[in-house]
Amino acid sequence: MELSPRKKAVLAAIVRSYIETGEPIGSKNLMSLLDNAPSSATLRNEMSELASLGLLAQPHTSAGRVPTAPAYRLYVHSLMPQTDIAESAKRYIGSALIGNLCDPEKLPSIAADALSELTGLPAFSCYDVGDDVSVRKVQVIPAAKRAVMLFLFTSDGRVRSRICRLPNNVTNSLLMRFDTLVNQRINRQRLENMTKAYLQNVASLSGLDSFELMPLLTAVFEMADEMAVSQINISGTSRLYNIFGEKTARKLTYLARRGELFTELLSKAPCEGNVIFINESPYNELSGVTMVASRYKTADKYCGKIGVIGEGRMSYDQIVPSIEYTSALLGRLMSEAMKDMED
Repeated sequence: MELSPRKKAVLAAIVRSYIETGEPIGSKNLMSLLDNAPSSATLRNEMSELASLGLLAQPHTSAGRVPTAPAYRLYVHSLMPQTDIAESAKRYIGSALIGNLCDPEKLPSIAADALSELTGLPAFSCYDVGDDVSVRKVQVIPAAKRAVMLFLFTSDGRVRSRICRLPNNVTNSLLMRFDTLVNQRINRQRLENMTKAYLQNVASLSGLDSFELMPLLTAVFEMADEMAVSQINISGTSRLYNIFGEKTARKLTYLARRGELFTELLSKAPCEGNVIFINESPYNELSGVTMVASRYKTADKYCGKIGVIGEGRMSYDQIVPSIEYTSALLGRLMSEAMKDMED
């Protein structure tokens, strides 16, 4: 919706005042918050028109106005002043992430932990697995007489490792045969195609080697199956329960465990620029929940989201810049860490 400059100023002032005080605001109080404020009667008319647009509500007949869910969304996307976070906050987030560069896949959950501590709100990280993600490389390294270390690298820069025990001694011949089979049938295969049926097909192609190679193949397919699912992590779950109570908190944690449901909720949320704002959902239990998130990317490709969970009345002026700074730093450090691993 397109608002006049005056309506934008009125709505922004009401949102900021309500976030700060939690009290409905009337036209007389509003006059003190605006530069070159018009008359009280003019402001009442403006507030009435904003209410007719669904941007303001009146809790009681004699009360002032409060912002609605669409008003918060419009404020975050269009009316909020551009601010930066404090240098101390930047150092806090940076130290948390830089100290864990050796394991880039854990960086999103570590970033969510830092964001939760910084904002005092529950936070989340969401690693989205695209349909085009494939196996980039499988590497095997002897670890013991009858055990090897398996590494699976994906095209989006992630890596999994696992110790695999074999029925017989590890030999160079066995490793070469496994490497040949992997190059022919597994490398460059999309994760969504790495099914049990395809495993059986690959095993049958290994012929007489199937007995010796099956533990290795099974481990590779199990890792691929784990990596094919979107990964959701919620940090600060105690804050989640404190803010919303058990019913809502349990619903959110359930959606997080069912990764595809959580990512679907986020994918349908309005997004402007890099900010995702959601305060409406098909779940009745989440009627009072607001999520603000930012997308992070590696190698010029968006691969996840990070954000906070709270009620509609939040300090967006501080929270949104914190989220955007964290997502930008997270994407950059993940890209650098993944490049180092490839090199």
